[in-house]
Amino acid sequence: MSAFHKSMRRNQPYQKLTAYLTEQGYPFEPVHGGKHPYLLVDLMQGSKIKFFFPSSAGDHRGADNAVSQIKRVIRERLGGPNASV
Repeated sequence: MSAFHKSMRRNQPYQKLTAYLTEQGYPFEPVHGGKHPYLLVDLMQGSKIKFFFPSSAGDHRGADNAVSQIKRVIRERLGGPNASV
């Protein structure tokens, strides 16, 4: 296991994001991008997004906020219900 994956094992935003993406069937790749890690998420429509998340959660809501943000980004990119125009 790489050092990146070892450092992410206890990262709550990473754990919740990967659980959500796996549950929804979106392939992703974790990448260490300088100060902040990110997930390269394949939306399976010929487009990929980079979703940056904190290396450490600022408070107990951080992981849930990250999942809410990725849901919003995916919804906007795919033009789903309630997508902002």
